Amino acid sequence: MPAISEKELREIIKTQRTGAFLLYGEEKYLVKVYSDKITGAAVDDSFGDFNFKIYEGDEFTLEDIYESATSVPMMAETKCVLVRDYSTDKFEDKDFKAMETILKENPEDNCLVFTYAASTPKSAPFAKLVKLFEQYGFAIDFSKLTERDAAAVLEKGARARGKTFAPGAASYMVNSVGNDLNLLNKELEKACAYVDNDLITKADVDEICTKCLDTKVFDMVKDLTSGKFDSAFHRLNELFAQREEPTKILGALISQYADMYRCKAMKEAGAGQDELIKYYPAYRSMSFKIGNAARAASSMTMKQMRNCIDVLAKADIALKSSSVDDREILEKTIVMLARSDKS
Repeated sequence: MPAISEKELREIIKTQRTGAFLLYGEEKYLVKVYSDKITGAAVDDSFGDFNFKIYEGDEFTLEDIYESATSVPMMAETKCVLVRDYSTDKFEDKDFKAMETILKENPEDNCLVFTYAASTPKSAPFAKLVKLFEQYGFAIDFSKLTERDAAAVLEKGARARGKTFAPGAASYMVNSVGNDLNLLNKELEKACAYVDNDLITKADVDEICTKCLDTKVFDMVKDLTSGKFDSAFHRLNELFAQREEPTKILGALISQYADMYRCKAMKEAGAGQDELIKYYPAYRSMSFKIGNAARAASSMTMKQMRNCIDVLAKADIALKSSSVDDREILEKTIVMLARSDKS
């Protein structure tokens, strides 16, 4: 059957303990969560040592998987074979035929689960594997959640811990930390332990949560566009103190100013956010980020924006080819951006 959604998978798990499942995608947290749900439903803990076989990496063969899948459950109705991060990059036709046989002959009492949590394969052979699972089982691509969906996960998690988010605070946490659910859940645990009452506010997020590099750099950009140059330099020094790589700092700066330039260009053309998303679909899951970029760019002219982009392009070349100290290049770049913003 075609690739299914997370919602469809939840319904399948409620009624089906066996079958063939391929779980992959950028959202590694969900790959792990649903792998645990599927295998947990298929295996009786009392006889897990006999009926739950795990293969990891490449230290096994397709024949090993076939033999485990077709074996008889011991003192139980079902069993499970879990295969983690099995590379298909060197698969030949005979390997795909063997894989098809495994899926085609997977017995009704076996739950076969392939997961890719360590990496997200994008090769042609992996795409062929996806097609096989779509034909004989289920394939689920856990793509990155939108800001809204990630915020909803946080709000649900907070309620489960007896806490609630103040209006907008969950989205603010996503924007501050990033939308990786592994990181968000860790920060949620910290926030729930930190607050004395039942409410998590934006101030609590600022106080306790570890911000991602993009957010730290945006705070620096916001200072630059607001004329707070001393604060911008202080934030740059903090990034150096935290041993952030200069290339990553510059990359985040370029990304922020590119967002601002696109927002400004769209506004100048009389277009809105929907039009921006039409040309740059990745922004669909970044409404908070785009809102920030539009506000930061509102005080600048298109000429100033172009000057900033030119400064960053020269800094990129210098960082990659110059013998000048990386820190010096970035400090000079901040000075030039401050001047460009107000020129």
